[in-house]
Amino acid sequence: MTKQYESDVLAFVHEAALGLAEAGLMSKCTMRAFDQMCLTPAREMTPEDIRAFRLHEHASQAL
Repeated sequence: MTKQYESDVLAFVHEAALGLAEAGLMSKCTMRAFDQMCLTPAREMTPEDIRAFRLHEHASQAL
């Protein structure tokens, strides 16, 4: 699933922060703050929404 950003500027900031985190130059705690600031909140899904999504994507709950 692709990330949804609040704006193009925040997308750039988040990608830069992610690079720093992956290089070990930023803590996980700080990265979580960037996630919260830059990414759009996840919407709540009903069981029916989840079922419809799984059917549409041909994804099974079973492994």
